[in-house]
Amino acid sequence: MSKKKRASFSDDELPNEVSLNRPPIEDEEPFPTSSPFTNQEQSDPIKLLSQMMTTFQNMMNVGVSPQQWASSTPFQVQEIQEPDAVDHDIILPKTIHRGITVQESIKIHPFFGKLFLKNDSSSMNGLPMGCTITLTGPAYSGKTRSALEMVINAVSQDIRTAYVVAEEGFYDSNSSGRNDLFSRFLSLGINLTGLSEDEFRAQYDDRYYILPNQYHLGKTWAEFIRDYRYLVEDLGCKLTIIDSINMLDPSKLNTVDNLNALKTYNHEQGITCIVIGQVKDSGIPQGGEALFHSSEVAIHIYEKNMTSKAEADIWGSEYRNSIMLVSARSKVCNTISVPIRIDHIQDGLIRASEFQAERERLSPNFWEG
Repeated sequence: MSKKKRASFSDDELPNEVSLNRPPIEDEEPFPTSSPFTNQEQSDPIKLLSQMMTTFQNMMNVGVSPQQWASSTPFQVQEIQEPDAVDHDIILPKTIHRGITVQESIKIHPFFGKLFLKNDSSSMNGLPMGCTITLTGPAYSGKTRSALEMVINAVSQDIRTAYVVAEEGFYDSNSSGRNDLFSRFLSLGINLTGLSEDEFRAQYDDRYYILPNQYHLGKTWAEFIRDYRYLVEDLGCKLTIIDSINMLDPSKLNTVDNLNALKTYNHEQGITCIVIGQVKDSGIPQGGEALFHSSEVAIHIYEKNMTSKAEADIWGSEYRNSIMLVSARSKVCNTISVPIRIDHIQDGLIRASEFQAERERLSPNFWEG
């Protein structure tokens, strides 16, 4: 019985015509015939393991990694933690918890407050709170008297108020006999509250501040901002009245830019600001139409001539006479869409006239309360 040979590839068992000692191909690197490790290294398992770890580490350093299919890349899960804030001046809407709000009002003027309406078209009975409001009109139209009235109504509600006086001296320290602005303010306060002068001063003198900023004092806009910030941030004023913004810039060149800067600061601080503005002889406010666009709320007093008897009859006036009207605009709430005729009552205060255009007449009790 013959024996079968084992399947083997040792040289002594290969056929004679097969030899591993073939001549090398040109430019071919000779195949190593011995192990890269010496006999001693092969016999030392610890050193052999160390060599293998070193080789593996070198492979990792040169970026050898298991191959990935390119099409699988979009499906690789990467854990990305979305921050609640970023190190830039960017607002993430998801961090804002308050949504739609109802515009609130500040009740500091019984007539002007009626010009602004709620969503159901009823009166807000107050000026829009937290807004920069322009009050423009010609000379002797009652702007300053209205400002004084608003200061009195504000302090009587314990609203800390700052009154910036830029057109005339608030107090005559030389006792020249002039009925100065402070004197007129006290007289108005007595008439509106029913208190005596001493009672009014004892109760309200510490609730309002006066910032003189007349042209002759030579104050710059930067100095005004410094004082204004002190009134707001250190003294806690929540209502400010500026009479007038035009005199803060006698050149009349930067009125709109100044108002924009002031409005932005008021937004940040939650300030309701009444800005009184002058008008030219043409009836256009100093700063033009841009002055209205720079504020959120605008109240404009203007004169209207009765050019015909028919028009005079509509407004309850006389032919060729003139009447005073008020119009209002607002970005934050609705307003009365028609001009309102006004009269000046005792102390020069502005109130709605009983004579309104018939086609624009409101309900009889609209101006009450």
